Amino acid sequence: MGRYVLSRAGSSLLVLLGASVVLFAVIRLIPGDPMTILLGSVNIVNPELVAKTRAEYNLDAPIPLQYFSWLGHVLQADFGRSLVTGEPVAAIVGRRLGPSLLLGLSASVLGLVLGLAWGIAAGYLSGAGRAVLRNAPMLMLVIPTFSIGLLLVFVFAVTLGILPASGFASPLEGTEPSVPSALAHLILPSLALCLVPASLVARLTYAIITTGGLLISALITNAVLIETVFSWPGIGTMMVSAVQQRDYTVVQAGILVVATSYVLTSLAVDALYLVADPRVRTPTQE
Repeated sequence: MGRYVLSRAGSSLLVLLGASVVLFAVIRLIPGDPMTILLGSVNIVNPELVAKTRAEYNLDAPIPLQYFSWLGHVLQADFGRSLVTGEPVAAIVGRRLGPSLLLGLSASVLGLVLGLAWGIAAGYLSGAGRAVLRNAPMLMLVIPTFSIGLLLVFVFAVTLGILPASGFASPLEGTEPSVPSALAHLILPSLALCLVPASLVARLTYAIITTGGLLISALITNAVLIETVFSWPGIGTMMVSAVQQRDYTVVQAGILVVATSYVLTSLAVDALYLVADPRVRTPTQE
């Protein structure tokens, strides 16, 4: 088992390394010059300041050297500073990570419970009820996630007025921390984010380990859209804002966090398979 886990961990590290190369290259293909964000109109009239600022952020070096410099700092948990605010990127990501984890965890639990109930009910019912429950997951998979979010906002926030349309409330922070307010802000984003994973669980209830991996992958993919719809201050909205502002360092850190989540999820699923079925082995273990 130890050799198998080490082998999978090594493969995962190679995947992360490859992903870091791709993301670093793709980000630099985004149209626009970060100097425009940093210096504004001064970018045009003061070439000396532009050159000094490029050197300060290591943007004057060849891209391969920029990558290796960035990677060396990342391995020391130093993601650099935001090109827009000058704040350490690690602090920005850390501030957004908590709300994203809260949303992801609540949507995971809700998706598993709803999906299992959905799948079990579809197996026990007959007639029209069974047909509806069996076909509904396909409908959920083809509807864009942000459309589900907007529909929930229209029904529960705009029409009924019983839940907030957007925003985030921490139960531990603020002048008047409130658990009910935090839960109220969490309900619609969690429900919107959990419906697609729940439909996957409902269709694949018999293979719960694989389903769990698919669920988390779907959550990571859709979280960016749902966080944007509900103005949730997580990693997704951070990345959208950073892309719009050409804030390379923040985008790089955000994508690296997402890629790491994918890889760790895949590794955890492989490990669970090994525990659940010891017959699962790589060729080197046989």
